[in-house]
Amino acid sequence: MSSNKNINLGSFKIGLSRDIAVTVKDRDTKAAIDVTGDKFYFTVKNYSHEDDADAVLQTSVVASGSDALAGKAIIAVSADDTGLVQANSYWYDIIWIRTVSYPGKRVPVKNGMVSFERSITHATS
Repeated sequence: MSSNKNINLGSFKIGLSRDIAVTVKDRDTKAAIDVTGDKFYFTVKNYSHEDDADAVLQTSVVASGSDALAGKAIIAVSADDTGLVQANSYWYDIIWIRTVSYPGKRVPVKNGMVSFERSITHATS
């Protein structure tokens, strides 16, 4: 399995939604791995040693459809999720829980730094 570890995700705007696309491929053949039914977690913390219950933000998705067949999962981070985060830089990771193809196996896909900042304009209408 190949992945993009130690990736800076850039910045999220507080109160806005954003999708994170994750694609996994076989390390040797570079072919997409079917991830249908597998789960992907996006977790953001002040410190990596904190419990998940203390995460600043954690969301997940179960991969499905044609994207999953092509080794892709889209993790939707909602405006409600980002709206609860304070402006700052944090540690994050994306973990692939192989619930179908290799039940119980946890695979780190990406990790690094992510920042959250307020938008300049706050108007909603």
